[in-house]
Amino acid sequence: MAEELCVRLVPLFNQLSIDRQRQVERLVHHQRVSRGTIVISPNNSNRLVIVKRGKGRLYQLSAAGEEQVQRVLTTGDYVGETWLLGVTNSSSYVEMTTDSDICILDRADFTRLIQAHSDIALKLLAGQAATIDDLRQQTQLMGLPSIEERLAMYLNHLVAKQGSTLVTLPLKLKDLSSYLGTTPETLSRKLAQLQKSGQIERHLRQIRVLKSSVN
Repeated sequence: MAEELCVRLVPLFNQLSIDRQRQVERLVHHQRVSRGTIVISPNNSNRLVIVKRGKGRLYQLSAAGEEQVQRVLTTGDYVGETWLLGVTNSSSYVEMTTDSDICILDRADFTRLIQAHSDIALKLLAGQAATIDDLRQQTQLMGLPSIEERLAMYLNHLVAKQGSTLVTLPLKLKDLSSYLGTTPETLSRKLAQLQKSGQIERHLRQIRVLKSSVN
């Protein structure tokens, strides 16, 4: 049976040699956590969290206490590298949305790791560039005046990203509505309107975009 290494799941590490992967694996701490556990918060950000098995979400909390979902985490995803590199976390949280197995790499070990291995540092930069692009897309969406326009752009982004007119929503309706700056009820109504007008077909979280310029 192949060795089950947490770090092998992560694009940041899975192209390393098996010996290098074992070196990284020895640095991580394994934990089993329950659904609803907050694994990163403004008071606890000095760590890289790898999702070995399970799901989670990264969200920001506004001054009014409202959640703004930024990203969904699934098996093999990781989060926390920005804060480990010195960026202050003032409002971001990572919550596990299922019972999950996670791996934690502490700041001191993480810093030594990227100082010693330039290939990991380069992959980290590439990952950060992708994260910045995702945030840029969300900023573009939130700049649109209506939920109809935001939803249309979001669906078109999914078509481009998933390479098919049949796309799977990566977010639950509650989290997607937060991401798009609306309510679940409004989002559900807008999706129903698109389906009724023949612009999409929808079954739960699968949507077929029938018109590439959904509007």
